[in-house]
Amino acid sequence: MGDPGEMMDPVTNPKLKRELREYGKRGRTDGPYADNLEVDALVVGGGFAGVFMFYTLRKAGLKTVMYEAGTDLGGTWRWNCYRM
Repeated sequence: MGDPGEMMDPVTNPKLKRELREYGKRGRTDGPYADNLEVDALVVGGGFAGVFMFYTLRKAGLKTVMYEAGTDLGGTWRWNCYRM
């Protein structure tokens, strides 16, 4: 397995973000990322429940936006799939 001392300490790993402000940088400021965005509902997470809630709220006539941390929808099923 190697020497445990060779592994990088996660606390000092320069790739990890330690300050909350480091996550606040946006690539865009239009559409759902606009500063003055006014919505009736905000759905956080694009898993099964998030997609269904987004659909239900839109069907009810509410202006709804969904935010997903991943690159695509799917939530747990997307991140924990096993390919053969």
